[in-house]
Amino acid sequence: MSNELLKALKTAYEAEKEGLRTYLKFAKQTKVLSGKNMFIQLALDEVDHMELIEKFTNQIMEGKPLEVIDVPSGRLSKFMPDASDASLQKVDKAELGDEEALKIALEHEKKAHEFYKEEASKATSPEVKEFFEKLAEVEEKHYNIIQAELDTIRNDGFWFDTMEFSVEM
Repeated sequence: MSNELLKALKTAYEAEKEGLRTYLKFAKQTKVLSGKNMFIQLALDEVDHMELIEKFTNQIMEGKPLEVIDVPSGRLSKFMPDASDASLQKVDKAELGDEEALKIALEHEKKAHEFYKEEASKATSPEVKEFFEKLAEVEEKHYNIIQAELDTIRNDGFWFDTMEFSVEM
């Protein structure tokens, strides 16, 4: 494998680490529980990505045949609604800092998505291509979730949250 690939994986690892730090900082600063939880889940996803990148890098460094690494869709995807979901409920009022944190998070996810898509397009190995494409998909989901939160805050000043279940269904 090329030094270019190893360099890209190192860049990806560092970007995920920076995302982890940023999301933990935002979780600490945000006073709204649903906002804190979202940032903590994003931080945990970044840790998962770091571990996957490390595993992939180790396969390369050890000269092992590349295996397709399963990239989970992310914790947030499991319980966050689509922006159009009718089960959204207003919760606590956001503060100005919350909106700024979401804007920064949005930009981070956008850059990560673009980076992974670009690396996938350069990949010569199907395993490398698939690895970067899967990471790009997760970052795109994160972007959409953060954008939905930001849109909700801008619209009415409230974070949204989801019902755990509905007795009406």
